[in-house]
Amino acid sequence: MRRLRGPWGPPLTLGGIGVFLLALGLWNLNRELTNLRIEWGPVLAFGQIAIPALVVVYAGYRLSASSFNREERWRVTLFGVAGLLLVGGGVYSTILVRLAEARAVGEPQYVLGVMSGLGTAGGAVLGSFSVTSRRDARQAQRARDNFELLNSIIRHDILNSMMIVQSRAEFIEEEADEERIREFAGTILTQTNGVVDQVERTRAILQALRTSDPRLEAVDLAAVVEGELETIRTTYDTVAVETDLPGALYVRADDLLDDVVGNVLSNAVEHNDKDEPRLSVSATVLEDGQLADRTGDEEEHEAVVELRIADNGPGVDDDLKDAVFRRDETGLHEDGTGSGFGLFFVDTMMGKYGGDVSIEDNDPEGAVFVFRFGAAEPADEGTADASDVVEVPA
Repeated sequence: MRRLRGPWGPPLTLGGIGVFLLALGLWNLNRELTNLRIEWGPVLAFGQIAIPALVVVYAGYRLSASSFNREERWRVTLFGVAGLLLVGGGVYSTILVRLAEARAVGEPQYVLGVMSGLGTAGGAVLGSFSVTSRRDARQAQRARDNFELLNSIIRHDILNSMMIVQSRAEFIEEEADEERIREFAGTILTQTNGVVDQVERTRAILQALRTSDPRLEAVDLAAVVEGELETIRTTYDTVAVETDLPGALYVRADDLLDDVVGNVLSNAVEHNDKDEPRLSVSATVLEDGQLADRTGDEEEHEAVVELRIADNGPGVDDDLKDAVFRRDETGLHEDGTGSGFGLFFVDTMMGKYGGDVSIEDNDPEGAVFVFRFGAAEPADEGTADASDVVEVPA
């Protein structure tokens, strides 16, 4: 009994059940061969008992060689015992009822052997799945906790460093006599402010990715796109931008919509290999008929806002059009960039908005990122400014 308390206890218990069922099958085989003239019937019956029994014995062996700890091994074993009691006990109870009714029950050991083996094997498999899923959940929680700690430390260190740099730059900007030095100090302030903003945005993005039920609002998509395009024009002065946007176009989203749109816009420019990169951005409301023409889905839907961002870059291969949105995929471009966290974030947020994003070929070259949002009603202009948003149901 002392040995059963160690790590071998659960495998021996589970394997012992299998050996017992196998012995039951051999006893039943010998009994039937003695009483019956037909040989293949008893052999078949033995196989029906022996196969689940051998599976249970093998499960005990695998359990002994597994990386499960003592508690996890007992959990698998108890699942197997529970399956034995549930299935075998159910069959045994029906036999008792028939006997209580004074009815003849032929070869109950055969039925009990088969069903008990199946119940034990099935329970052990479910127990293994249960242990594995619990392990994965614990590992995910530990990884999340470690990531949260690392993120907190990095944010703390970066923000503290940026505060020091900002204070020194402000001092230089105020005290310097030369215009060029003040200009450099102003540039440092601008860049450090950008770093601080990005750190805070990263925190907001991580929080949004963890939230399963985001607070969606009516956000003016046209205003967001114009703001991000202004950043593109300022950062990349060689990019030609064409737009076809209405005055206002409200969609269901949140305050991370500018990051979603900006991610795709910057990606389209940064990986454009043309001497004269071009962007074409358009947005429109698709009614049921137009949506059916675009998607082939003829069911009735609410109004959908479609945003199309087209470029004249290298385009995206057909076999990568879906893969680039997965977190672990790379290879959107020859340098292996462009399909990391950014597009994964875009796809994830569009799912949270109740919309979707896809990639089409541009004519004659390049790619088109197609966003489809649920349309939203803006705030009442009589009680709020045009820039205000109103919460809408997801």
